[in-house]
Amino acid sequence: MKKFILLCALFGIALLGFLWSAKIYFFSPGEPIVVRIEPGQSGSSVARLLKEKEVIRSKFIFKLLFKLTSNPSDLKAGQFDLRKHMSDFEVINCIKSGRCTHFEKITFLEGWRSEEMAEELSAKGITDAKSFLNLVRAKNLEGKLFPSTYLFAQNTPAKKVIQEMTAQYQKKITPLFQQYPTDLDENQVLTLASIVEREAIVHDERPKIAAVYLNRFRIGKKLEADPTVQYALGFNLKENRYWKKGLTYADLRTDSPYNTYRYEGLPPGPICNPSYESVKGVLNPTPEFEALYFVADNTGRHVFSKTFDEHRRNIKRIRGK
Repeated sequence: MKKFILLCALFGIALLGFLWSAKIYFFSPGEPIVVRIEPGQSGSSVARLLKEKEVIRSKFIFKLLFKLTSNPSDLKAGQFDLRKHMSDFEVINCIKSGRCTHFEKITFLEGWRSEEMAEELSAKGITDAKSFLNLVRAKNLEGKLFPSTYLFAQNTPAKKVIQEMTAQYQKKITPLFQQYPTDLDENQVLTLASIVEREAIVHDERPKIAAVYLNRFRIGKKLEADPTVQYALGFNLKENRYWKKGLTYADLRTDSPYNTYRYEGLPPGPICNPSYESVKGVLNPTPEFEALYFVADNTGRHVFSKTFDEHRRNIKRIRGK
């Protein structure tokens, strides 16, 4: 009797071990894997791909279950976050429902112009650069594409990408206009903020730089802001980038309404998409700050001055003759 009980116990332990091993092998998903299904790809081709990626164990069983539970139209194109050794039913449900859609992380830096954003979106396969830029220009959205980190699925329509970016603008930036009332309109604020964004490196100087440009704007003095010339010049083939470095005197004579060395007042619109801090700097500039000039001091900061003579002395001191 004791032997029988012992044998039953050993058998039970062995059975539990077998069932546990089977559960791990057949039902526990393995390491994550991203699978891309192309538009028009057949069920057989998808089954072969999933088998190669070790997501499923049998092409035959997967195709049979898919045929019994789904329509060909349920096989959506795109990238999906799957795992090795998933159950066939889970794979089918993931692809059909879209809940396993793979999202690309994309970061738009503060101070990027819309063209730079379009190129990054295209490089990651999220949306077509031309479609994105056409919508931005048609709706004058430069300055309202909030720079941040987003998650987008591949082949997302440009309209949807823009909606998400402008929604972040509405959430983050719009409240600032209620918090800091101004006599400037929204376009003027964003235009000045975009210039501040391209000039400033450290956050605490943004209200000061904003004050300088506001002072010049209010007395009718040309802004003479280098970033506006860089924007007007566009893409620089020699440097293979936007925002040309080392502007020349010829550059400063460029005939463009964005060139604030040639034309008084503000450019027609923002030259980039500014950060929260730059917009806030324009709406809440350093009070009673009378400077009209500033020069970079080679440390990332700037030296400010009220008069041109003082400005020239600062330049000489920092840069030498």
